[in-house]
Parts: sequence; structure tokens; C-alpha cells
Amino acid sequence: MNSKILLGVITSVFVFAFINVAYAQPLEDVTTTVLESEDSEILVKLIWNHDDGVSNYEIGCVSCFPNFSEQTTYDEIILHNVTAFANGNVLLYIIAYDDDIISAKQITMKLP
Repeated sequence: MNSKILLGVITSVFVFAFINVAYAQPLEDVTTTVLESEDSEILVKLIWNHDDGVSNYEIGCVSCFPNFSEQTTYDEIILHNVTAFANGNVLLYIIAYDDDIISAKQITMKLP
């Protein structure tokens, strides 16, 4: 067999194999919305793009006192009792899991 043809076949198989296992990156677009902000009760809704390769998500609040995290299998969550740092900024995170961490995203927002 001609070496150029063999090289072309190997390259095609190699490229095709990697195209089949490509996944969209989860957590590309995260939308945050303050639903309620009365006294110390602040509700924040987060929505993100879901990936079929993700089995669950961990969402947490670093600026909250006390810090907390919640688990979900959905692509949205409402966080209760969100608090900000002294400068008014909220620091949240989302981690996408399968068996291992697939992706992580840090979200900073200013409370009204």
C-alpha cells in the first residue's frame, strides 16, 4: 500500500475518533438574577447551559455567612440567604461533575 494513502487513512481515523468524543463545555454562559432583596433575605437565581456529560452540579456561595453549597442535577437553582462582602459583591461558584470535575466557574455579581 502506498505510504501516502496509509497516512491519510490513519489521519482520518484519528480525527474521526476525536470528533465523536467532543463535548460542549458546560458552564459557558451563566445568568444570574436577583429575585428578591428584602432585609437579609436575598434570593439569587442562576441558570447555565447544560451538558449531557454532566451528572450533577455543586453551587456554592463564598461571600455568604456562613458559606454554603448545594447539589443539583438541573441547569438552574435558586439560592436563599445570599449575602455579600462588605463592598456589596457576591462571590458564587458552580462545579460540573461526572465522576470527576468537568468544569468550574466563578461568578461575581454586585447586589442592588
